[in-house]
Amino acid sequence: MFTRIFFALCCALKVVAANIGELRHGDMDLFPDLPVGHVDTDNILCQDHFKLYTEHLKNMSLWAYKMRDSTAKSVTGLLTGSIFQFGQFEECLSVQSPFPIQYCLTTISANVPEPNPPRNPKSLIYRPDESVLRKIYNKKDPSQQPENIVLMGWCVPASCAAKDLQRYLNKYLAEVDFHMKHWNVTYEAVIEEYSCQESGKKSQLDQADISFGLISIILVSVVIGSTLYDALRDSTIDKLGSKSQFTKLLLAFSSKKNYQKLSYGDSNSALSILYGMRVICICMIIMDHRFGTHLASGILNFNIVEEQYRSSIGSLFFHGDVFVDSFFILSGLLVTYTLLSAYEKRFINPGLIILTRYVRLTPPYAMVIFYYATLFKYTGQGPMWNTIIVPEVEDCRANWWTNLLYISNYIEVDHMCMVHSWYLPCDFHYFIVAVLLCIFIHKSKTIGLPLLGFATFLALLIPFLMVFLLKRSALIFFYPDFLRMPKQQEDFGSIYSKSHTRAAPYFIGMIAGYIYHRMKGSGKCLKRVYSHIILVISLLLMVSSIITGVIFYNPDYEYDRIGSALYASLHRVVWSVGSVGVLYVASYGHTKYIYRFLSWKPWIPLSKLVYGAYLVHMQFQLRAVARKGGADVITYFDVISYSFSDIVLAFGTSFLLYLVIEAPFRNIFTLLMVTSDHATKKNNTRQTSENVNETTCDSHL
Repeated sequence: MFTRIFFALCCALKVVAANIGELRHGDMDLFPDLPVGHVDTDNILCQDHFKLYTEHLKNMSLWAYKMRDSTAKSVTGLLTGSIFQFGQFEECLSVQSPFPIQYCLTTISANVPEPNPPRNPKSLIYRPDESVLRKIYNKKDPSQQPENIVLMGWCVPASCAAKDLQRYLNKYLAEVDFHMKHWNVTYEAVIEEYSCQESGKKSQLDQADISFGLISIILVSVVIGSTLYDALRDSTIDKLGSKSQFTKLLLAFSSKKNYQKLSYGDSNSALSILYGMRVICICMIIMDHRFGTHLASGILNFNIVEEQYRSSIGSLFFHGDVFVDSFFILSGLLVTYTLLSAYEKRFINPGLIILTRYVRLTPPYAMVIFYYATLFKYTGQGPMWNTIIVPEVEDCRANWWTNLLYISNYIEVDHMCMVHSWYLPCDFHYFIVAVLLCIFIHKSKTIGLPLLGFATFLALLIPFLMVFLLKRSALIFFYPDFLRMPKQQEDFGSIYSKSHTRAAPYFIGMIAGYIYHRMKGSGKCLKRVYSHIILVISLLLMVSSIITGVIFYNPDYEYDRIGSALYASLHRVVWSVGSVGVLYVASYGHTKYIYRFLSWKPWIPLSKLVYGAYLVHMQFQLRAVARKGGADVITYFDVISYSFSDIVLAFGTSFLLYLVIEAPFRNIFTLLMVTSDHATKKNNTRQTSENVNETTCDSHL
């Protein structure tokens, strides 16, 4: 009897020990490891290479073990939102194997049954004793990282096509004896052709790539030659050759002359605050874009981001798109003020004005698009390179013409070249309307001003009707799906990027421009009390237009068509009115600390580089994300520090773009459009006026 009891006890202990051993070997993982075995495919070469790989792996060959070592193993960090399991991209492509190697980013989805009893899918709070399956099932909440999907790096023979690997992997996932199947969890894999990158395979330069390189070399050479000529020419050469058309054309590329133009300011001191405002706005936009692009790749603590979607502080980043509206405000203000002031002296052909605007914007824009379509894809390599950079290059190659015609926000929007460039066609369309409205205002204020008011009313009405009738969101949500594929999101293409839905801030800027024009030289100034009252109200309006966005990010918010339509129509207007209030008080009120800060002289050259910085800054951010080899922890401090590097790179590149493209082509256009005598008088007048610094309020002295 004692012997039987002892034997049973030993058997029980053996079973427990076996179970403990299984737990120690990681059999409680939520996703199975990627397989190593013979591929069942019609591709004989793929079969042979996998077989050779398996045999050498058993023999502990270094090259084979490197392939296995660089492949993502068990999924880690999934419960905090880390779905990118890259493995080691560089190690995989550096393997010295008997056959070519490729790195494939594999997407594996876990079909997890919905919890029973059900739970609130929008809740971010879980009990410690709650089943992990109740956390990783597909909650279908766009604000949460889908924890039933992982992307795993797989180092495999390059002879295996993506469809071969996908078929093999799905068969393996269906047949493998994995413990999660006891919980009715099944798995499915997807491997796209573009998600695989082969070692030693270098893209060949085509004619477009070579053309960009040659054009860049020629332009830089001309700038260097022109600058040397400008610096070394003596007075004799200057007297003999300064009036020749060729000399003027050559000097148009002189970086010495063009650099000096960066410091030119406006003769009206009331407008000098716009320089600082432009620089601050572009810095905020770069920061917001850095935040968005960084979240599009591997983040270890995405659960923190999910919480920030619902916080007021987070709305400063997730609703920072209103800073783009600030550019519309400033553009409308400057265009109206400049045109009305010019019309007081003489009438200018509106076609010429529009052509001048096109020539000013397009050369640097075209050069950046040319770069995106050619050499951009050669600037790096990484796990997400083919997923992020290559589609961007292909879109620019296919649809560059829509950008240069400023119709990219209406045609092929889901394949727009440079997704952030949607702003430019909007601004160009508004400029055309502004030119016509300013003509009416100049001819007859009783006609022009009501037309401007009617245009502003339409700009308010259109987004209201679109959101109401189409049942769209009150604002665009910067959720994971949007951050990774913004051009494919319906709200982006139908409302966010359309000229007819974003016009209200521009027309409010035009109203401000008319007020500034009327105030020019008047010497009027707000009283100190009114200045501070307007400033406080304006700041409250601006803050409220951002913070109130958290209402719609709230998971418990129930969609209301009227409320959403009203917010979509009014929140940008509230931001615009608040912004204009701050500008007006800074120019014509007793708030000298704001005026002195925004009119600080170093803002002047930087503000003239804002356009180029806007064009180029995204390339640095996309490249950083596409090259990212592993997930990391994100904090607000990290985003801000990365943004500072983006700002420095963007303004540095913009400076080169200004010297090589923007300023020279603007000079050439001026030479072609005006006579020599008129150009000379214009330059002399400009230099004289820039030395005159009108003041509007004593507080600014």
